[in-house]
Amino acid sequence: MEFKQIYINHMKNPIGFEFDNLFINCEVTANNYPKNLEKRLIITHSDKSIYTTDWQLAKDLNFKPIFKLDSKTRYTVLVKLRSDEKVYSRKAYFETGLINGFHHSQWIGSDDTSIHGISLSKQFTLPKIKQARLYISGLGLYEAYIDGQKVGDEYLAPGFTNYNYYVQIATHDVSSLLQDSGFHTLRIIVGDGWYKGKLGIKNHGGTANQYGNILMANAELDYVDDSKIHHSLGTDITWKTETSQITHSGIYYGEDLDETLSVKSLSTKEFKKPTKHLKDRLSLPIKEHETFYPKTVNTSDRSVVLDFGQNMAGWVTFENTLPKGTKVELQYGEILQKGMLYRDNLRSARATFTYVSDGKKHLIRPHFTYFGFRYVKLVGFPKDIDVNLFCAQALYSDMKQIGRIQTNNSSVNQLFSNIEWGQKSNFIDIPTDCPQRDERLGWTGDAAIFAKTASYNMDTYQFNKKFAFDIAVEQSFRDGKVPLYVPNVDGDDGGKAVWGDVATIVPWITYVRSHDSTILRQNFGAMMSWVDWIHDYAKSTKNEFLWLDSDQLGDWLALDTEDIMHLKGKTPDELIASAYYYQSVRIVAQTALILNAKREHEYYKLLAEKIKEAFIAEFYTASGRLITDTQTALALCLKLKLYPQGSQKRITQKLVGRIEKDQNHLTTGFVGTPALLPALSENGQNDLAVQIFLNDDYPSWLYEVKMGATTIWERWNSFMPDGSISDNGMNSLNHYSTGAVMQWAYEYLLGIKQGESLTIQPEITPKLRKMSGYTELDTGKLNIQWKLVDHQGSKVNLILDLPFANAAKVILPRTNAWIDNGVRHRNGDILSPGHHEISYNPKTNFIDTFNVHTALSQFIDNREITGALKQLVPFWDFIQLPGNIEHFKDYSILQLSREMKGIGFSPLTEEQLEKINQYFRTYAQSQIEEEDELK
Repeated sequence: MEFKQIYINHMKNPIGFEFDNLFINCEVTANNYPKNLEKRLIITHSDKSIYTTDWQLAKDLNFKPIFKLDSKTRYTVLVKLRSDEKVYSRKAYFETGLINGFHHSQWIGSDDTSIHGISLSKQFTLPKIKQARLYISGLGLYEAYIDGQKVGDEYLAPGFTNYNYYVQIATHDVSSLLQDSGFHTLRIIVGDGWYKGKLGIKNHGGTANQYGNILMANAELDYVDDSKIHHSLGTDITWKTETSQITHSGIYYGEDLDETLSVKSLSTKEFKKPTKHLKDRLSLPIKEHETFYPKTVNTSDRSVVLDFGQNMAGWVTFENTLPKGTKVELQYGEILQKGMLYRDNLRSARATFTYVSDGKKHLIRPHFTYFGFRYVKLVGFPKDIDVNLFCAQALYSDMKQIGRIQTNNSSVNQLFSNIEWGQKSNFIDIPTDCPQRDERLGWTGDAAIFAKTASYNMDTYQFNKKFAFDIAVEQSFRDGKVPLYVPNVDGDDGGKAVWGDVATIVPWITYVRSHDSTILRQNFGAMMSWVDWIHDYAKSTKNEFLWLDSDQLGDWLALDTEDIMHLKGKTPDELIASAYYYQSVRIVAQTALILNAKREHEYYKLLAEKIKEAFIAEFYTASGRLITDTQTALALCLKLKLYPQGSQKRITQKLVGRIEKDQNHLTTGFVGTPALLPALSENGQNDLAVQIFLNDDYPSWLYEVKMGATTIWERWNSFMPDGSISDNGMNSLNHYSTGAVMQWAYEYLLGIKQGESLTIQPEITPKLRKMSGYTELDTGKLNIQWKLVDHQGSKVNLILDLPFANAAKVILPRTNAWIDNGVRHRNGDILSPGHHEISYNPKTNFIDTFNVHTALSQFIDNREITGALKQLVPFWDFIQLPGNIEHFKDYSILQLSREMKGIGFSPLTEEQLEKINQYFRTYAQSQIEEEDELK
């Protein structure tokens, strides 16, 4: 067994975070885990043990120690694991910040509201020191430098919050920057950022000064000298204030940096605390991650454009070789059109970095902005500029990659990469909707829809904990109502289904994935206040158990739209709203149970039951027929089990029929898309789900891949088949929400089902002959690989690595039994943690075949198949009449069966459909055998 890592609050050796609750978990790995494993926890400070546990049987490897934390203190965590007299141990640490805010410093800055950048500095003398810490915050964004060297490796601090309510304080270990005794200079530069710069969508181009109009910072430099005496140097009126060479910056604007500019002295002012609360940080640091190097594209207007090959969020850095006084621009964009950089979809976002050279050779980058881009146009540079001087840096919150999926299908792999990059590009302190245009806000609907996928790909616990806190902050001003985006920078629009349900969905998913209830305790009140707000609203309408008569966003950007603006689908808003009302109330009831809030559990459980009863009465006829047949409505009802007793099969058949009418393509929007494939796979229609997933014509996920996408689009038709961008005023090429399909891939194709216990139930499909993937659970990595061994699909191999304390029920398709490491098991047996190598021969071979859902165009030219179908399909002669084939080629046999009753043919029976499917299987098997004979 290998003891790999200790995590404190899901982070590795965190410094300066708010540690209101400690959650310590350990990661171990082994092929077989000892059954008698014991664990022990010891926490020390200054070589003194301040918290310890006895040896205890390790049912899991989690701890929730409770003791009083001191500020500015490093704690060492030692965990010991013992088995058969062998002891494994590992150390980690965490360090507290100020806890109660600044005590030896003041907020300082300039009261000139016209300035977009300031520099604050102080020269001081230090003796020989042992250690030093910088505690710092600023409004808007800041960077700190000691003797010209940047402090830390994070950017865009202090992150994006409702600054009127709270501002975060960061802690930096600066000991290595102050090793030499003597004179040193601490400098803090500040720019507008989310605090003062133009932001929001209520006004075109955003509104300035959303939270304030004065740039300021606060910092304390604490150090310990060789005599172990503690000292503190804080910002105050004695600091120098000057203008900045960054003359203008903004999230939408970009940045102007002039290194030839002479700075001017400003009057230093002290300010009262500008916010209600000063908190040790909740935000993960925003850091540079992947680096990309460009290819040069000479466009039709003879300009130089760099192609970095990947749409991302971040910036371009370059080594300055320009003569002094040279002014250049870097214009950012996502796509080329007609041989030139296209930027119209950025709307009013200037998205440009302007630089005036000082003639010195050094690295140039932006400071207080970021961009969404793949391409960068160089303006003012020499035409023969060396492209090797440039590189693109991906910028996102520092989340650990914990999951990935690979298949034998390169297009599917590219799709999963696109989804990952959509997440990285939009997880910059808050889950934004897009990183490039004049928006970049924390849209709550996108976050709710994508939360589960995000948690499989990356460790989002601390990211979600911060965002969930931000949601609760905004709710506290609105009697529980959730705004459309958080932080809510302008307007008060909110209280809408799906978007507002982020208040329950994000905390719940975060708990389910981590088994850490801290986020539930943090947000339980806010979760209740959201569903209580809906309930109070519902009481003012005709039924307190339904969400009716309310303005909603509905199934946003669905293709079955009848909306005059073509923005939402035709699924009734009230059905969607009431379904999510039910889901959120159920989540609150389950949360109450976890937190042992018995009265609340009983209350919300009863409320959920009432909502379900009212939902069925309102949206189903007396005979049990749903009042609408949209894909979204049917999938949502199946997913949430909102149907009359005994109606599950009927609703499933209705969904299949609806999809057939839509030529086996999706028509769903934001709401229906994440529900569609799970609803099919959960109800015996996985083959159809896979078929929809693998479509590569419009509309589909792989259509985007085929059109060259490297991230997820906002619209199914963001790009037209001819390569032109859809020009409609709202078209992001990096918009992650429909990437929620990757949750289905983790949970159905790989088969990961997390709940009170773990189940592994992969939906193995011959359309993807092999698949491998992993994600991390609370004690380590869960790894799954399955493969069809031969091209006949007559044998399946599966490798499964279950982490410690995560035994799993294993259910495999088309079999009653399987062999694991030489031992025979019945399907549904529980396997212990460790390494497993499973094999079995399915009762029916996994062969990729046509079926009754397949469009005729895929086999209509095969005379052998059409000859057989003539005997199996009563209306086949009609299909083959002149002109009919061309008319019907995009439809399937099942859909045509339902339509042919209009000309006298009865719909095909289930028996007839099965005979057709059996023929297709037999045909595919015969083709394989012929190939084998030829070999």
